[in-house]
Amino acid sequence: MFRLLVVPIVIGVVAFSLTYFIFPLLFSESDIVAVWAESVLTLSNSVFATMPPLVVSYIAGLNLLSAALTVALLLTIAMQILLLVGDVFILLAKGLISIFKRRQKPAGPTDLPALDIDSARLKPSPGKRILGGGFDSLDSD
Repeated sequence: MFRLLVVPIVIGVVAFSLTYFIFPLLFSESDIVAVWAESVLTLSNSVFATMPPLVVSYIAGLNLLSAALTVALLLTIAMQILLLVGDVFILLAKGLISIFKRRQKPAGPTDLPALDIDSARLKPSPGKRILGGGFDSLDSD
């Protein structure tokens, strides 16, 4: 949640600060507003057959502050959408990985390797009579 809210807001604040405070030092305010208005007109013409009244009133009242706020808001929303789509892809990938792990067949039983036992331990001590010949053999004493 932190990443979804704070990171886009910080990026939006940086974009607003750049557009409102730094870019006017490099370019004139009218050039910045003209570039933004031209991009809005181009986008509006590519999406709509006739320009909506809302876009007309926005461009009519466009100044540096409204352009900076719009850039910051659009960049913030775009970052939030990008992070949401990334989170959805990550969740889908984790779900697919867990499904594939569950469907994977467990490994079959395997035989244990043979024990290497010293042959001197299998023979009884001299003078003892042992019943049986395995590990649990008994002394007959």
